[in-house]
Amino acid sequence: MCKVIVNSCLSVMLLVGLVACNQNDKKNEVSPNIDTPLMVSKHQTQFDSTFTIFLQHYYTISNALFNQQLSTANTAAENMISTIDSLPFNLLKADSIIIETAKENVVGIQADLKGLMAETTLQEKLKDFATISQALYDLVRTVQYSKATVYHFHCDKVFNNAGADWLSNSTTIQNPYLPGSKTVCGTLVDSLKFNQ
Repeated sequence: MCKVIVNSCLSVMLLVGLVACNQNDKKNEVSPNIDTPLMVSKHQTQFDSTFTIFLQHYYTISNALFNQQLSTANTAAENMISTIDSLPFNLLKADSIIIETAKENVVGIQADLKGLMAETTLQEKLKDFATISQALYDLVRTVQYSKATVYHFHCDKVFNNAGADWLSNSTTIQNPYLPGSKTVCGTLVDSLKFNQ
């Protein structure tokens, strides 16, 4: 009886081994894990229309600081905050991670705008403006604003040679960090053009 059980076990093991060996001819196809890039659709005209107004307020702040008009800068900052509340992120045709990143960026910009409005001196407003400019540059790239080209400038001679950036809707250098100065300081670092 023991021999029958042993023979049966050996037969089963042999059968399993043969089946397993025949499986070598079949290739197990594994689909590659390809990460698709996070994309924003180029067809986001409703979002871009509101974002254009948002950018115009930023450009007004920049021009006001260049012309040393602190109350105009405050008004434009207040208008920019109001526009933040109406940015239609739900219309942005993008990956959810991009939308969340953009929303987080806007929260930081809003806090810095409030800081700019609270400052009383031009120098302190310019420090907040530098932070806003960098965050806005990141935001424009994140949402891939496509209604117009946004020019990114840098001047390394401001803030004790620490440098600062600003955005413009023109290639003309109008450095808000050197208001009234005859010194021209500004290098075009980037042209954000997502409308192609």
